[in-house]
Amino acid sequence: MADGGGADWAGYYAWSAGRGPRPLLLAAEQELGAGQDRLAIDLGCGEGTDALELLACGWLVLAVDAEPAGLALLRARIPPAAAGRIRVLCASFADADLPSAHLIHAGFSLPFCPPGEFPDLWARIRRALAPGGVFAGQLFGIRDTWADDPDMTFCDRDQVEALLDGLDILRLEETEQDGHAFSGPKHWHTFDIIARQPGD
Repeated sequence: MADGGGADWAGYYAWSAGRGPRPLLLAAEQELGAGQDRLAIDLGCGEGTDALELLACGWLVLAVDAEPAGLALLRARIPPAAAGRIRVLCASFADADLPSAHLIHAGFSLPFCPPGEFPDLWARIRRALAPGGVFAGQLFGIRDTWADDPDMTFCDRDQVEALLDGLDILRLEETEQDGHAFSGPKHWHTFDIIARQPGD
């Protein structure tokens, strides 16, 4: 899950071990059907639960994360028969090359992009979406507990809608709830997004 610097990602991976694929990813897969060797990008893939789900559903996968600890866990879980269908890339969001893809998934990862880098990252995500391709991921809202972190990106609803201008919005759900994160109690303010690039 990450592009951040000083976070305890090894601790986070241990805390979240055993989770299933993210429901938003499963919903995006339902929109697109079986992968049929089309390319999916998992941005901020962490320990790889969602990348492995994509692989199991017939996608070619580019799994991107800046944290070697998570990528090592992913590599250890790749089925040998599928090893040729996944590329694991250790890179920051700023440095990652994003090829054309039919599915781009960013499960709770984009908010960890610094605000100064986010516009370029989002522009590259938009350019990488193939005609008919789908973006699925979360953005954090301005009332999130972490919203005072200057190294993270937060958006209000108008900003989210502006980011999605020109895409076909299949899901845009704004949620606020008290819960927990690895760091402890947290007020979550999130936008769940599934959006399709117009075209085939």
